[in-house]
Amino acid sequence: MKLFFTSLYIGLLSVLGLLFSCTSPDTSTSFFPEYALYLLNEDGSNTFVLLDSLQRTGESVEIEVPSKEFTREYIQKKGAFYHFKEKNDYFIRYQLDSNHQMIATDSILFKDGYLENYLWKNDTDTLLLFTVEKKTTAHARMYVVDTKNFTLIREEALPLPSSVADFNLLSIGVVDFVDDKLWVAYCYSKFLTADDYTTSDTMYYATLDFSSLAVLNLQKDTRSSYPGGVNTVQSYSARDDQGDFYFMSCPGVALGNSLSKPTAIFRRKAGSQQVDTSYMLDVSKTILNHAYGFWYVGGQKAIIRSEQHELYTDFSNHHSVFQFEYYLVDLATKKLEKINIPLDKGTRKENVLVQGDYVYFGIDNESNKHEIWRYTPAHGKTENVFSASSTADYILRLDFLK
Repeated sequence: MKLFFTSLYIGLLSVLGLLFSCTSPDTSTSFFPEYALYLLNEDGSNTFVLLDSLQRTGESVEIEVPSKEFTREYIQKKGAFYHFKEKNDYFIRYQLDSNHQMIATDSILFKDGYLENYLWKNDTDTLLLFTVEKKTTAHARMYVVDTKNFTLIREEALPLPSSVADFNLLSIGVVDFVDDKLWVAYCYSKFLTADDYTTSDTMYYATLDFSSLAVLNLQKDTRSSYPGGVNTVQSYSARDDQGDFYFMSCPGVALGNSLSKPTAIFRRKAGSQQVDTSYMLDVSKTILNHAYGFWYVGGQKAIIRSEQHELYTDFSNHHSVFQFEYYLVDLATKKLEKINIPLDKGTRKENVLVQGDYVYFGIDNESNKHEIWRYTPAHGKTENVFSASSTADYILRLDFLK
């Protein structure tokens, strides 16, 4: 639910700028970055570290972010960065120039809304964006953008109910597209006080015809609450090698805030419009904690990021406590194996990158070091392969630029 986190999640909702100044422009003819590491620094500034490799021997360029124009929530594909600037409702495209400066190259005006989720349609240049109206936080819209020509080719309201009983805050947590059908997992929340809220005990799954947006199927699920989350901040779903679609619910204090419900992983089998009610991987039952973030590794394995409720006081210090552990999840056997890397901090981060046989983690550890760790799921080996600036506070994102 974007409204809640816009106002309260100040620990990590840092800001980027419209123009980035490169600290090492002389490398423009020889340096070709493949990775972007996005940092929040101790002084409140932000830095992109562009890397040609995730090894210590690689070259890097730092880009300072001088102004405070947009948040860390962006979409990246093939070296282009896309951001919905909620302050004025412009969807903006940024690109790196030959001197590794990030330049705003084009924009599209959207209607008033919070960006909740995005999806690349069939892995093409067509980008689907889903927003919830700011004024009521109860009505959703879909935008379809041709990113190659950067044009808006479709805009339409989603036929989702605006509320259920007194739960009137709509959250679009997971989206999927297959066989010309749009699948949306959503839920409803409500404010309890000015700075506290909770989520209802039901998750909703709607299958819509993409052309007409007619609802073809609606399913309710009370096994958990708050499916997924804002995926410009963190990933919560993936399709496996067989085409089955997995997603995680996040009812913990940092997202759904419905603590009696378990964090769990669910499955929608390939070719089905409905979530498989015979499958549920109860994460909380196994590790006795809630978790956030889901990254598919391959071979029926995934990574999740778990909090430790005994280490933080409440939501106010949730982001600053070194508490987060990472687990390898076997989706077939439902077994979880803790990964041997240092405890991490930062409530929600897109800091896990899967590449081939390796998984890379951006970790902010208790020694005040900000490092890239490499993990090999096949044999469980972990190693520290890169260290970022000592003036950093959080590694918020790790992106592959190609």
